[in-house]
Amino acid sequence: MAVGTGVTGAIGLRNLLFAQLENAPATLPDVSLYDKNQDTYWAELRKQFLIPADEIYLNNGTVGSSPAPVLRAIFDAYNTTEKLNQQDPEDYPIWGYAAWNEFRDPLAAFVGGTRDEIALLRNATEANSYIANGVDMKAGDEVLMTDQEHPGGEQPWQLRAKRYGIVIKKVILPKPVQKAAQVLNLFNDAISPRTRVIFFSHITTATGVVLPAKELCALARSKGILSAVDGAHVPGMMRFNVHDIGCDLYSSSPHKWLQAPKGSGFLFVRDEVIDRLWNTIATEGWDEPKLRAERFQRIGSSNVPSLWGLRAAIQMANQIGMDRIEKRHRQLGDYILGEMQKRGAESWTSPDAALRCAIATVNVPPINRMDLENWLWKTHKIRIRGGDPSKLRLSTPYYLQKKDIDRFLEKFDEYRREKKIA
Repeated sequence: MAVGTGVTGAIGLRNLLFAQLENAPATLPDVSLYDKNQDTYWAELRKQFLIPADEIYLNNGTVGSSPAPVLRAIFDAYNTTEKLNQQDPEDYPIWGYAAWNEFRDPLAAFVGGTRDEIALLRNATEANSYIANGVDMKAGDEVLMTDQEHPGGEQPWQLRAKRYGIVIKKVILPKPVQKAAQVLNLFNDAISPRTRVIFFSHITTATGVVLPAKELCALARSKGILSAVDGAHVPGMMRFNVHDIGCDLYSSSPHKWLQAPKGSGFLFVRDEVIDRLWNTIATEGWDEPKLRAERFQRIGSSNVPSLWGLRAAIQMANQIGMDRIEKRHRQLGDYILGEMQKRGAESWTSPDAALRCAIATVNVPPINRMDLENWLWKTHKIRIRGGDPSKLRLSTPYYLQKKDIDRFLEKFDEYRREKKIA
């Protein structure tokens, strides 16, 4: 009986999912609609997402919702690959052993690198582990980072420190960062003769501050130090170009703001640095220099449909236009930040527009953020995230409507009244 119930439930879920995809518009709204009425344009794009109409999602900082074009690409990939009828009898629907340039090429164009500098991986944590484990360092050598790194960025270095005796030094970022010069001065002052790597988040997970990546990488280069950037939040949130930034290494998780499938990520390695980075996972080709960055994506059997979804996510972002997306992100982020400040929230988001985008972080003592988080979700289907005791990190993806933000603000006010918090 339990098995039968499970099968019935699975069939029902499948039918519901495909019905939702069928109900989503088959094409994206024409950009001419954007020129006529931007609010209507973004409202039409909202229909591409399976998030229920009565749910408000303010946490792309953790994970995004893959829209209909991405999901269709994934299902098309399964339908194509799982037949196991590839023309070449040596061609199998698994990646992790070959070039897969049909996916690397559009990704390289999107991030501003070249094919040979891109390795397809599964997330930024995996890419950061490649960086921390792959750079030659001796006991006592230093890596310099901020106090706002994600565990997937910091912990690979902590493991290496515990195992091999490298030293981790941290600069303490102010909350908020007022201007780029503050950050540059903190890093410059912390560099020592033993500094071998500067590792930092392009956009930090803790506060969403957009650090001056180009300037930090130039500082590192001027002192003969490798620059490694955790860009988990950047693709799909704002325009960027790894060559323009001038970094040596760049990792990312496109499942956040590009809304690619979960389990799709990448590592960029500047061509001049590729031969200095050791593999962490080894299979055929790990020691073949001619493969360039491809050797870092040789990680064993992996899921091809996720790459189809990543390619579709890039195509969707390009069709909408990253200029439009970034502008929308900034508008929504500024609006929710301003409204929270009117309510007495302490902003941990930079007042410098160049140092913020689609994440607004505020401190709201004496509110207990987990109590608020649970109340909003379980009572009003509004999903946020933050940090203890009173930090709220509010993400504003482009499909969000102003009325959605206003509903969150209304319920935030209601919570404070209910809890008798001034």
